[in-house]
Amino acid sequence: MKRNIPIINIESAQGARLLAVMKDARRRQDDGAISTVEKTIADVRKNGDKALFAYSKKFDGQSLTPATLRIGDSEISSQAAKAPLDFKTALVEAADRIVAYHSMQKGNSFSIVTKEGRLTQMVRPLSRVGVYVPGGYASYPSSVLMDVIPAQIAGVKEIAVVTPPKSELDPKVAFALRLLKVKEAYRIGGAQAIAALAYGTKSIKAVDKIVGPGNLFVALAKKCVYGTVDIDAVAGPSEVVILADATANPDWVALDLLAQAEHGSGAERALCITENKKLAERIAGCLVDEIQKSPVRAVFEKLHPLSICVCIAKNRDASIKFINDIAPEHLQMITKTCKKDIEKILNASAVFCGPYAPVALGDYFIGTNHVLPTGGAARFGSPLGVESFTKRMSVAEITPAGLSGCAKSVSILARSEKFVHHALSVERRAEILNNI
Repeated sequence: MKRNIPIINIESAQGARLLAVMKDARRRQDDGAISTVEKTIADVRKNGDKALFAYSKKFDGQSLTPATLRIGDSEISSQAAKAPLDFKTALVEAADRIVAYHSMQKGNSFSIVTKEGRLTQMVRPLSRVGVYVPGGYASYPSSVLMDVIPAQIAGVKEIAVVTPPKSELDPKVAFALRLLKVKEAYRIGGAQAIAALAYGTKSIKAVDKIVGPGNLFVALAKKCVYGTVDIDAVAGPSEVVILADATANPDWVALDLLAQAEHGSGAERALCITENKKLAERIAGCLVDEIQKSPVRAVFEKLHPLSICVCIAKNRDASIKFINDIAPEHLQMITKTCKKDIEKILNASAVFCGPYAPVALGDYFIGTNHVLPTGGAARFGSPLGVESFTKRMSVAEITPAGLSGCAKSVSILARSEKFVHHALSVERRAEILNNI
């Protein structure tokens, strides 16, 4: 039976339902999963390695010990040697591009002279970072590059990688680790890995920040430990919106939609928005044909009926408003006027302009980061980058004349908020200076 691809007018009741379904799916959490995650985190926090190994046995079927938890350099090297040569060449080329792009993001230190003295902003790297590399539906060596390279450029000295245990370390992930000279890696996954990174165990030292995508349990665990450590984001299922006009190739649009719908969680969203009804019908037809012959057809069949659809807007402004309301993880703009259209885009994590810029290029190769805000978080979030692994520190150097000059104003402001000793700490100094 062929999957039906809905064609929806965004001004209609069905269009309103589409937005409502998306927002509801983004808000919804599995209460059972939350309970499991909270229990796991509490157990690992209290019992350390003992709980860590117990959950690895329970959830991953792997028996670990302190001696086998850490992945040694020799294992990484031997497994990396098994990776195919063409893969190695492609990954090295991708790494070069990721380094080139992210090297431009280095933090900005500055210093200014004021009436009171000198104010400086210093940018410092985080000391220790945990990187989660998923290993469920497939292996993800590209995630190693996207997470580790910005951290290295930022100057993070300690990077600990965790990845779910299998019978052996995936050769492609191993090659990525060796390529980037990662020295600390552990075969542990799930919420228990996040707990270990956040709170530390005898075998795994706690980190300052955890980054990297994962399944629902990993995402919820990161949310639970936020505050104890920083996190990149609470990542959700992959999303793409494609803005297309009559110049777009409907076959390419269909393939680009399916590329983001094939991730396998069952909750992906792939939408096309156009003002051209005939194009909408052609894209829907191409989607039906591609799904029918796809080797991963079963992945698409388990998606929500509105997960893959084509939407029609009355004009370009309405299309862009629709996009900004959704705030998608990925936005492709296959329009004749994409350079003009992008000026009106306010909310999108990563934008790909023109017919020759499918999202897959950004996922793997061209240099931009594929760790992106999802679930509407593009309204306030940004892609993972060098700045994600740094912190800003302000430094104030005040002269005697500077303190005397601002003492009265500071005193007035402090006392207006009933902070007496704030005021006195300035007033007493000013009194002494004024009597010199």
